[in-house]
Amino acid sequence: MMYQAVVIACLIGTSAVQRDQCTFLEAQKWQDTERACQAHALVLAERVHIHMRGYKPVGWSCKPLPKGVLSR
Repeated sequence: MMYQAVVIACLIGTSAVQRDQCTFLEAQKWQDTERACQAHALVLAERVHIHMRGYKPVGWSCKPLPKGVLSR
């Protein structure tokens, strides 16, 4: 099984509850373990402000992907 990191980023001044002001960022690098996925998700979260000016990370998760699936 592989894992895909997902980071939720929202416009500064909003929260994850206001989903119309948020976006889900799915990693394009898949991880072999859930622990590696968690570490990668935190790295992605640290970089949100660099690539998405005015946004901040508000959450993350790791999606398990069955064999042959690249995203859900």
